[in-house]
Amino acid sequence: MATRLLTSNNTPDDGHTEDRTRGVSAFERLTGAFKSKTMPEKFEKWLNDKKAADTVFKSLQLHVNKAGQTLFDKPHFAAWVEYADKLSAKMPEMTVISILTKQYGDETLFNMIKTAKMNPSTKGLAIELETKQMEHWVAVKKDPAELFRFFKLDRDVKKVFEKPEFRIWAKYVDDLNTKNSEQPTWMYLTLSKYFSDVDQVKVMNAGEYSYSEKTKAMAIKLEDDWFQAGILNHKTPYQLLQNLRHGKTQYLYLGNVVSEDALVKIWVKYLQVFDRRYPEEKTTIMKALTEVFGDIGLVKMFDVVKSESWSNLVTKMKSAQLKMWLESGKTTDDVFKLLKLDDEANANIFRDKVLLKAWVSYLNDFVKKNPDQKDMLFSALQSRLRDRPLNEILNMAKKYPSIEKIAIKTQTDKISIYFTNNESPSHVFTILGLKDEGDGILGSPLFNLWMDYVKRFNNQNPDRQESWFFPLRVELIGGKLEYGGLRMIEKAIQNPTTVEIGKKVEREWLNFWLDRGTPPSLVFKDLHLNTADEKMNVLADRKFKTWTTYLDDFNERYPDKQTTMIDDLRDVLKDRKLLRVFEAAKNDRNTKNLVTQLQDDLIAKWMSEKRTPTDLMDRLGYIDSSGETIERYIKKLVSTNAS
Repeated sequence: MATRLLTSNNTPDDGHTEDRTRGVSAFERLTGAFKSKTMPEKFEKWLNDKKAADTVFKSLQLHVNKAGQTLFDKPHFAAWVEYADKLSAKMPEMTVISILTKQYGDETLFNMIKTAKMNPSTKGLAIELETKQMEHWVAVKKDPAELFRFFKLDRDVKKVFEKPEFRIWAKYVDDLNTKNSEQPTWMYLTLSKYFSDVDQVKVMNAGEYSYSEKTKAMAIKLEDDWFQAGILNHKTPYQLLQNLRHGKTQYLYLGNVVSEDALVKIWVKYLQVFDRRYPEEKTTIMKALTEVFGDIGLVKMFDVVKSESWSNLVTKMKSAQLKMWLESGKTTDDVFKLLKLDDEANANIFRDKVLLKAWVSYLNDFVKKNPDQKDMLFSALQSRLRDRPLNEILNMAKKYPSIEKIAIKTQTDKISIYFTNNESPSHVFTILGLKDEGDGILGSPLFNLWMDYVKRFNNQNPDRQESWFFPLRVELIGGKLEYGGLRMIEKAIQNPTTVEIGKKVEREWLNFWLDRGTPPSLVFKDLHLNTADEKMNVLADRKFKTWTTYLDDFNERYPDKQTTMIDDLRDVLKDRKLLRVFEAAKNDRNTKNLVTQLQDDLIAKWMSEKRTPTDLMDRLGYIDSSGETIERYIKKLVSTNAS
């Protein structure tokens, strides 16, 4: 029961329910201390006469608003609260909160209480009234959604768990359910009025990983509520997926799901709970996902999921999809058509390698179950498909033990036919699908077969010689080293089994540049030496040595276009970055002498450009590594002027 002294608001209020001073209530002390005064006599008379609390509220002028004064500041408000409490024991329909709510309305009263809680002198009374208001709302079954808005929880889903009002609101829902267990109210229903399922999932997931135990507890509580609401309302896993879709197109939704671990996590957990609750309707992840995304959508989803936390699940789901097709009696042709690989757009080359890879996986599983059909299947592929798409399938099939041998044999037989037909190496490079080998092509057995094909072709056609380098340069990497050629060479050189072919390709590339007269400064950029980390010793990089070789060869081939190492380095790196390169390389015994030589060359350039020490300090002085070089320049300048 609320008890408050009828005093000015200067008196601190430390209690929530009673002022325990001398063991008597505020009302008793009020009537005892002022028996000779008019106001206490009126309170006693009103109480004896059972005068309605709302009438007393107006008699005390508590309803009159005065500038700069709130209801809680008024001297008789605390005593009126106690009066109304005492009277409500005899007249339960006239409670403090019912009277105040009638006077101000739920939201205004809530905000008045919230403001009063911020004032130390009114905080205690405000907390008591807050509790009474909650009890009143429970009694009248106040809509949780309305309170959610009162508490301003509808404005920022990302921070909803961090707000203390959310815990108050959650407790209200709990209390409401305790009093009305036959008709439970779910937090989920309220949140769904303001936030999408996707946003709720994200905030639940973030809350469960919060450092705050209170936030974590709220997130877990909401997730439990979310699940219970769905299960009791018989929301199927398929329906939940549709809710998470939230109006998005399949393509956008697919991207949303695969980029958000939380969506996958919550859905899988829900599916497991649903299956336990409704075992007679037991579904599978694959069945539910297929209903939403379709077979093609699922294949693509599995491919784009990059999260390590879901890699194991994705692997299992890929296998489950293949198993589902297999158990449903689908032939390899059925799945080929299901994935639309038979479309005319795929006649010359398969446009979607992800779908093709899924089909080859199914081909492998199908052959393992039906080994007697293997020869027939591969024979049918040869008769149905053109060379390029056929080889794309064979290249993928070679990665599966159960069909590797027949794939290699089929491809070897095809290469023999190409040779018999005197097909050009460039064309064979294309139809073998060597472009798909990517950066690792130089270590590919198929590439070695093709290189042997080039050699045999040139021996057989002395008047029709073809370069092995041309298709590698043009078709694989678009004619530019930076489009993957550099990665291809570096990968090969780092592997002892392919280092020779890697160096061979690099030499061919240098010759190609030389034949075209490509300036060394551009080659420096093509080798990505200009983008190397400044803290790394670029001068010790293998590619830098390759570049210096090219520089020498270029100057020898084009004497009228000769350039120097320092000129090209300054052109590409500028003096600022060049000084940092010196700093990183000067402590390496393998590059120390080169740094000294380059510093001498740079100083000579500054001398010829008549740079002043002031100018150099203004432009380069802020660079830590500039001091040594500038100091050497000044000494050189002084020495020259003295002589």
